[in-house]
Amino acid sequence: LPPPPPPPHFPVGRIGVAAVTAGPGVTNAVTAVKNAQMAESPVLLIGGAAASLQKGRGALQDIDQLSLFKTLCKACVSVRAVRDIVPALRKAIATAQSGTPGPVFVELPIDVLYPFHMVEKEIGGTKSGRGLRGKMVQWYLQNYIRNLFAGAWEPRDVSPLPVQVPLATEDEVGF
Repeated sequence: LPPPPPPPHFPVGRIGVAAVTAGPGVTNAVTAVKNAQMAESPVLLIGGAAASLQKGRGALQDIDQLSLFKTLCKACVSVRAVRDIVPALRKAIATAQSGTPGPVFVELPIDVLYPFHMVEKEIGGTKSGRGLRGKMVQWYLQNYIRNLFAGAWEPRDVSPLPVQVPLATEDEVGF
């Protein structure tokens, strides 16, 4: 009988990518991410999450997703502002492929993904508050939205990441 084929692997410079919904989508990916870790496969898992303002307040599907993956992934990050999406994804891809390849997890809260006008409408930034407390809440929410989208339209580096092919030294080869 011929020998069995070698296990599948990712060619250098390639990465697997999966995007899943918050909560059950993320939890259902745990087994696949563990397999990627064991196979030393570079994988980028992008997971949705509850809006940043609703974290820890009982929002639908609001669980501590980063804790699920911190022992399985080379890096876990939650993006907090629109301007950070591209840099976070670039860093995650580089991390997944560097050294011993492996999975990384990037959490994208829903308010980071939606357009400005939708977030502003949903949060209520256009309503005027009643009384001092209402005005303070409106001021906070409007500042939150401004900070969430600050720098969002600035150009970002989207050039291909450099591919680094690890080469064995003479000592490692045994010459």
